[in-house]
Formats: sequence, C-alpha cells, structure tokens
Amino acid sequence: MHVTTVDHYAPEPGTFLHWIAPADEQEAVESPIPPSFNQLVHLASAESGSNWLAAAFDVDGQIDRARLAAAYRRLIARHGTLRSSFAATSAGPRRMVRPAPTRLEPQPDIAHRSTTALRETLRRHSDLGCAPFAERAYLLAAIDRAHTSTIVCAFDHAHVDAYSIAIVIEDLRRLYHGADPETLPAAGNFVDFCARPVEFRPDDPRVDGWRAFFGEQGVIPPSFPLDLGLEPGRRAPQAVVLRRLLSCDDAVSFESFCRAHGAGLFAGVLAALAHSVHRAGGGRRLRMLFPLHTRREPQWHNSVGWFTTNAPVAVEATPDFATTLRGAQASVRAAIELGTVPLAETVRELGGLRPSRADVFMVSYVDYRRLPGADSHRAVNATHISNTGSADDLQLWFSRGHGGLALRARFPSTPAAHAVVRACLDDVGQILRTSSLDAPRRPHSASAL
Repeated sequence: MHVTTVDHYAPEPGTFLHWIAPADEQEAVESPIPPSFNQLVHLASAESGSNWLAAAFDVDGQIDRARLAAAYRRLIARHGTLRSSFAATSAGPRRMVRPAPTRLEPQPDIAHRSTTALRETLRRHSDLGCAPFAERAYLLAAIDRAHTSTIVCAFDHAHVDAYSIAIVIEDLRRLYHGADPETLPAAGNFVDFCARPVEFRPDDPRVDGWRAFFGEQGVIPPSFPLDLGLEPGRRAPQAVVLRRLLSCDDAVSFESFCRAHGAGLFAGVLAALAHSVHRAGGGRRLRMLFPLHTRREPQWHNSVGWFTTNAPVAVEATPDFATTLRGAQASVRAAIELGTVPLAETVRELGGLRPSRADVFMVSYVDYRRLPGADSHRAVNATHISNTGSADDLQLWFSRGHGGLALRARFPSTPAAHAVVRACLDDVGQILRTSSLDAPRRPHSASAL
C-alpha cells in the first residue's frame, strides 16, 4: 500500500468519471444510535475543513462504467456506515440512516491532459462529496484511460479508518471483476458496533494508568516537545513529508534486531523517535498517543468503519538504544492494555478533554501486509490518499508494506517546523538503518545521548 496525500498524488492524465445517488431515493430516518466518540470529536471540528480518506487502485483497460457503478452500489449495501450520515441539530449531531441506493447516476465526463488539473478535480469533488454533514459523505469515481484506469473513491473520515481503505480496495476489486457479494467475507455493520453496550468501572486499574499519564487536570493531549514556530492558538498550512525509511530487506533486518531485544518493530520506531527528539533538545521522556484498531471480534475484521481508539504511551530515551528499545516495548504493551478501556468514559472520568492545540501529537503504525487484499496491493498499485489542510502539531504515520517501511509526516509549514522535523526524521532514519545492519549479530548501542 502506498500512503500519500492528495497534494502528492500524481495520477496519469485521463478522464474523470463519477457517480451520485439520485435525489429521489428514499429519505434518511434518524437512528437511535448516537455518533461514536471519534465521530463526535470529528464532527465538532467540521468547520475547519473536509477531512477525508481515499482509496485508489488500477485496473486493466478502460473502465466498464456499468460494472463499476454496480460494484459501488454493492459496496454501499455491504457496509452500513456508508448508508449513514449525520445531521446537525440544536441537541448536537444525530445519526441518520437510509437504504442502499438502487441506482447511481453518472455525471458528465471531465477530460484532463495534465496531472495537476486531474488532481485538483479529484480534490475539489472529494471536498464537496465528503463533507462531514453531507447526506452521503463519499465520492465514487474513476480515472478512465485507454490501457490502465484507476478506480478512486473518497470518504469522510467519520466512516473510515486506514484499515477500511484496504477493505474498500479489496471489496471493490473483487466486485468490479464479477465476484458475487455473497462470496465476500462476512462484514458487520459499524453502526451496530456503535450500539454495543459499554462496560466501564471508574475504579478499573486501567483508568489509573490513564490518570498517571495525564494527571488530575483533565485530558490534555500531548504536543510535540520541540518548537514548531507557532504561537498558541495559531495554525499554518499543512506541510507533508513522505519517505521510505527502510527497504523490504532492511525492514526485515530491523525487525530481527528488535526481536533480538524482545521488542517489535513499532517499539523500535518509537525508541528511535525518542532518541532523535532527545538529541534535538526535547527531553528524555517522549509522550504521545497512538491509534489502535478495535476490530477484536471476527465479525468486524472485514468491516468498513472508524474502528479505532487511542492509547497513551511514553518512551524514555537512555544512553543505550537497546535499553530504550526494551523500555519502549514494555510501554507499548502497557499502552495497548490501557487502550482496551472505553475511551469516552475514561476521558469523562478524568475531567474531560482539554486540548491545548487542534491537533494531537500522535504516532500511527499500520502493517498493510496483514490487512485484507495485501497480496494484490503491489499488482494493482493500491494507494491510500489523505486530504490536506492546516496543522498546528506533528503527526506521524509509519506504514509497512511489501516495499519496506515508509513514513508520512504532517506538520505546520513554518520555517522552524521544516527545520526541526526534517532533521529529526533524518536522525530517525539513520538510527533505523544503523540498527538494521547490526541484526542479529550483536546488541546495538546508539551514540551517547
């Protein structure tokens, strides 16, 4: 899976196609199931701009338009969250649900001879189609070409996570090529997931773990500890850095190095980040959040939805990288356990969410090799595309695929942030590559901190 942002997405020129559900289809009705905690937080920031994720993959030849429209209808019928939307009311957002569309209406073709113009058309239509309070918050599209075409669809973040993008690509790939929907793996409805009863006890020891991380002043999400050149309350246009940190072979070697010290690759990445930030003057203890999926039961494994929660983790940089690595693994293991406690109730118990910034310093890791359809990702040029906007903190997405370990970094585009973030990421990459050379012959010690 190639992970990128729309401003870096460079599709070959072609004809932009898209479909919409007709306005005369059955109207939505209010659902008794409220938005999830993630969805409420997302909808509260709807005025700041469209936050969508897109899936793209290639098919041979020109688009079979009737076949793709049928595949899109079956995708919507298969995943309940795509048949839901949100309405703004005086009492807050309300979930609305509707049947799957019985037909999709093709819109006029838009031919493009340049990648730039095509990319802007995709972005404009995604922004419009994926508005958080749109009746159907998605874009169903394709780029038609003579020899190789691209199927591309975007969704408001309220309805999808990174895992969902892989599911969408695999489902659409199979449906477009003629698979009977009944032959696809069973997929539960995310709206039903949101309706599950929550078991929460204020005296749960896991709540104490969250309290130890945040203290008694409410949940103030962590911020990147180095100066990004922004005054409090200010935002800047978003900058994006995309890097391949390790080749496939080097990623295997680095993982072997981590395993030799009783740790996983994600812990190794966090240990390298802690070292880099400390060497840049950010202190020894690096605090951050990381998302983890909540698809713990089989009925959700192939479901589209925002199946994520967050976990708090702190990593202590020590003079010896192997020691930092072992500590990072223990911290990740403990954080995963904290992530199993209901998030909304935990935040409420700790005094509520009190953000100091609009963004949160978070580090994500996804191993796309383990997700549905992974074996076909390289052959179909599977791509996860995110929108861009403004930013006031650093956020990092590490992704592992058949091509190795890659990184997408998002941060405010200020001179200070460009300098500090790029230098930090250079250092992280160097630590990872140096460690991979040491696997598994001998313990590695990074240079003194």
